[in-house]
Amino acid sequence: MPATPQQSRLAAFPELARLSKARRLQLADELWMSGISDETPVPQWHQEILDQRWKDYQAGKTKRLTLKQLEQRLAKR
Repeated sequence: MPATPQQSRLAAFPELARLSKARRLQLADELWMSGISDETPVPQWHQEILDQRWKDYQAGKTKRLTLKQLEQRLAKR
């Protein structure tokens, strides 16, 4: 089976490739968070989308999941 582009990129970092998926995700999160700060500008159109989603959430217009429901959905992937 040929390697996917994602697997090919990871192969360039064998030490990372040996880590569990959970650990790689943790490191990805840490790397992402290290590149942003409270001073990172948010484009206006992003803020408008976030504001609208928050209003929809507060008004009960969005579907809400319990943690258990979310875990079940993710386990199916």
